[in-house]
Formats: sequence, C-alpha cells, structure tokens
Amino acid sequence: MLLPRPKITLSQRVEDVGAASSGFDYMRIGLAASILCWHTIYSLYGAEFEQAYWDKYRMVVGGMLPMFFVLSGFLVSGSLVRTGSIGKFLSLRAIRLYPALAVEVLLSALILGPLLTTLPLSAYFSSGTFWAYFHNIIGYITYPLPGLFSGNPVPDVTNVSLWTIPFELECYACLTLIALFGLQTRRLLLLMGLIALIVLKTYGLARLGDSGQFVAPPGRLLVASFLAGVVAYFYRDKIPYSSALFAVALLLQLLLTRNAVTAYLAVIPTAYVTVYLGLLNPPKYTFLMRGDYSYGLYLFAFPIQQTYALLFPQHRVWWLSIGFSLSLGLAYAAFSWHLIEKPILRRKNEIISRITLAVTTSGRILSAKWRRNMQSNVPIVRSERSDLDAE
Repeated sequence: MLLPRPKITLSQRVEDVGAASSGFDYMRIGLAASILCWHTIYSLYGAEFEQAYWDKYRMVVGGMLPMFFVLSGFLVSGSLVRTGSIGKFLSLRAIRLYPALAVEVLLSALILGPLLTTLPLSAYFSSGTFWAYFHNIIGYITYPLPGLFSGNPVPDVTNVSLWTIPFELECYACLTLIALFGLQTRRLLLLMGLIALIVLKTYGLARLGDSGQFVAPPGRLLVASFLAGVVAYFYRDKIPYSSALFAVALLLQLLLTRNAVTAYLAVIPTAYVTVYLGLLNPPKYTFLMRGDYSYGLYLFAFPIQQTYALLFPQHRVWWLSIGFSLSLGLAYAAFSWHLIEKPILRRKNEIISRITLAVTTSGRILSAKWRRNMQSNVPIVRSERSDLDAE
C-alpha cells in the first residue's frame, strides 16, 4: 500500500536547499535577459510596434517584471530577518543598489553621451538636461541626455529600464514600515493588506475599462508583487511546496495576466510560481553563476540597445540586436560585478561600521554643542535677572 507523500512547506524546502538557492540565481539572470529581449522590440521598432506585440503576448511577457519583484520581496525579507536591524538592513540595500546605479549613470552621461551626442561638447556639458540626468542616482528619473538618440525609433530615451527604480525604493519603504509596526509577527494583517490592495486596484482598473490597458506593468503592480513575495516569506511555514500547486498557479498566472483588469489578481499565483522555481536549486554550471550579473545587465542593457539602433540603422534586426546587446551587456555586467558590486559587498560590514560610527559621532558632537549652548545661556539669563532685581 502506497502511503501519501508528506507535505513539504516552503520553509522546509528553504532549509533543505539553503537560502541561497541557485534557482533564484538562474531566475535573476534569466529574467534580466528576457527583459533585454523584450526591449529589443521597443528599441528597434518603437512604441506602436511594441504595443501590438504586447497585446498578442501579454500573458507570457506580462509576468516578467512582477516575477523580478516577487523574487526581491521574498529574498530581502529573509535579509531583514537575518540582520535584525532596520538601519543595517537599509544600509545593506543601499550598498547593494546605489554603487552600480551611480556608475551606470556616470558612464552614460560622461562617456556614452559625449561619444554619441550630435551636439558640440560645450553645448552638451552646459545643458541643463545633462545635469538633470544625474538625478537618476537618487531615484528621480529623467531619460534624455542632450543630443543623444534623437533619431532613434525611441527618441531621446537613454535608459528606459530606470523607470522601476522609484518603485524599488517604495518597496523598501513598505518593508521598513512592516518592520517598524511589527507586521511580520502579525502576518494576517499583512495578508489582509495585500488582498485589500489587490481588490482596490482591480476595481479601479475595471472602472477604467479599455482606457486602463497598459503596455508595461504599472509601478503599483510591481510594488504589489514585491509585497506578495514578502507575504510568501512570512507564511513560508504554512505554504506547501508542491509541483501540482505550481502547475495550478502557473495556469492562473497566464490566464489572469492576459488582461490588464485582472493583472493584480495574478500577483498571488505569480508569487507562488516565482518562489517554487527559485527553490528548485539546479546545479551551478555556467560562467553566469560565478557572479550576480543580473543587476548590471538590467541596468545597462537599454543604452547598449539604443547604441545599436543608432550605429546600425540598416541592420535593425531583432536577432542581431539581441546578440550585440546580450554580449556587450554581459561583458558590462561582469565588469560591474567584479570591479564594483562584489568588492563593495565584501567590505559591507566595514562600510556599515563606518557609517554607524560617523552617525554616532555626529550625534554626540551635536548633543555636546547643544549642551554647551544651553549651559552658556544660563548665566546670561541669571545675570540679566540679577541686574533687573538690582534695579
């Protein structure tokens, strides 16, 4: 007699394969490469052509960015729990994200722009548009650089991928609030909040009708996907790890992603599909597993694609562009990982210690100055009162 197979939860699966499952590594690089392929249509043929493809293949491509954010929500929730400190967690997030982002912005503005701009360099560097481009480093997104890519099918856009950065910051703000209010220990409230967000957004899109359709997932959908990953992490001891449940969730994800009105309803099945695949933990074979190249590839792929469209107008063929952009994009991602991201991450404890020391020292100095000022004001007040009394 065959006994029923015991249920394994996500928590037990995490314990079996470890928090750093290779499935998440493959997913990161696979999703980054998939987004590069999708942006090829946009960079070569423009927004109208992309719209037609989006309408046709929405159920397949519509889940790529949400899966990226689910993955992030699940993993960084674990990071928050392990660090046990909101300040340290936010410092780690800043160390992970900002150096690579800053380098990408600087390279685009100071090297790519001067090489490809149609303006004289004096006009390029004196333009307000040039200086505004550095706002991208702090999450205030601006796309154009002066005289760059103005004749492309996607004109005056240097890096469309940066549009997700403000919503990533919003995700971390949400997770910080969750930690501050202790919602990780009140996970039912957390789940109810996610469901309320999904219902409200679905109702809003339903009221908009055809005008609510979109070509790229809206930012709040990405935030909802991140929160679904967070909920999955905190409910990991209750959620079964099941191939049958994965098949059902995948089918629901595809069906619900087909229409903008039901896109938010797809968030929960998308979360399960993402976490299930991430915990598969296949062997690490390729050179891609030598580092996390996904972030660098995602950040710099579109400027490379725009460069291809500019330099080879007679060869705007999707497979040539993908080959060109993927090759150079991975080369840049390797450069970013090995020379920027990894060295900084190796020194993360030292950097956090220095930041903590600087903040603590500054606080002590300000406190000491405040006390001295208060003490120095007391005799003056007393002397003034004595003079008044004497009068």
